[in-house]
Amino acid sequence: MKRFYQKLMLLTAAVVTTSGVFAQSSFLDDPKWGDSPEDRQKNALEYNFLRDTYNNQNYDQAIGYLRGLLQNAPKASENIYIYGNNIYKNKIARSQSLDEKNAYVDSLMMLYDLRIEHFGDKEGRGKPYIMQLKARDYLTYKPADRDGIMKLFKDALAESGNDVDPDFVNIYFKELTDDYKLDNIDMDTYMSEYANLEQIMMGVDDADAKKTFEALFISSGAADCPNLEKMFSAQLAAKPDDVDLLAKAFGLLTSGGCKSDFYISVGEKYYEKQPDSQTALLVASALEEKKDYAGALKYLRAAIATETDPKTKVDLCIRIAGSEIGAGNASNAADFARQAIEINPESGLAYLVLAQAYAVGANACQGFAKQSIYWLVYDTLLKAKQLLGEDDPQAQTVDSQLATYRAGFPSKEECFFRGLKEGASCTVSCGWISGRTTVRQGN
Repeated sequence: MKRFYQKLMLLTAAVVTTSGVFAQSSFLDDPKWGDSPEDRQKNALEYNFLRDTYNNQNYDQAIGYLRGLLQNAPKASENIYIYGNNIYKNKIARSQSLDEKNAYVDSLMMLYDLRIEHFGDKEGRGKPYIMQLKARDYLTYKPADRDGIMKLFKDALAESGNDVDPDFVNIYFKELTDDYKLDNIDMDTYMSEYANLEQIMMGVDDADAKKTFEALFISSGAADCPNLEKMFSAQLAAKPDDVDLLAKAFGLLTSGGCKSDFYISVGEKYYEKQPDSQTALLVASALEEKKDYAGALKYLRAAIATETDPKTKVDLCIRIAGSEIGAGNASNAADFARQAIEINPESGLAYLVLAQAYAVGANACQGFAKQSIYWLVYDTLLKAKQLLGEDDPQAQTVDSQLATYRAGFPSKEECFFRGLKEGASCTVSCGWISGRTTVRQGN
């Protein structure tokens, strides 16, 4: 019997040694594997059987070795828990009833708890990492337990601090967003969690994850202007010069369609820190809606000063011309409309704005001088209509304006008195407006 036992020990040592996991028989001196050399030999052998049956996908047999190791050598190897994780997931997938499935899910959750207990201090794969794995799997296997899901995710985030996988944050935030849409959580709870998670995401160096996070928030419907202003006004009061925070606030306020004074102030501050044409255009647009054309022009001029793309420059010239008209500077408006035409002679919109500038400028004239400028307005509108095309949304507006200015033409008697024949070419001039046009008689 003694000789048989010695052979068994030699065989066991050989099996363990050839596994490649242990150097010689060092595990015999490692208390993680058991209280006595015999226990350590036995548990090391069980570990090899677990590994082999797991690799052969013999999960029914592997689960027996797993349970034995969890009871007798739970600190022996992290691989015990990695193998166990996949074993239980396989058993869950092959469960024949809901009760059986739930029992294996409970076992999987207990496995995570044991792993935290025995390997929670593992560098890089310690308690925070394990808690995140547990929360993800609980969401997968217990999707209806909303309170349980939220608790596990919140606990994992609290344990992880700012050192957390951004994808994990987005998984949690998606669940929050879904619950908010279904009225399972109220606005205050949702906004409070968003604020907490947003602070984490600000420190993440992952542009795609940040975009996903913001898209989820916008999709929730909670990202309306009052909520955004309330949240960001407090944050910016504490960090008024934080460029990242200004960018975040301005981006979300823009996405929310906000055009309030707060939005403008954030945009102006952000432009001051990070000047670019897109920000300038957005601020200008908000100022235009408030009829602050002088303020809008400041940003439009700043934008065009650095713009090199011809198409964008044409658009900017037209925008500036429109704001100049709104500010009562018709002459400046005409200058920018002409710049747009010079860059793109096929811009019907530029001709339309030029016609409006002429019409506004004509108001400074009197009598025949004013009426004759309408010929120039009419010519320019005809050119705009030709370039815009019949299907353009502006075409109907042009038709209406043509009728309006046609009604203001000089009468036949006035033209006859001045020796002007219908259809003749002539030069008209009034103030800053002058140009060649065609005589047209009114009624």
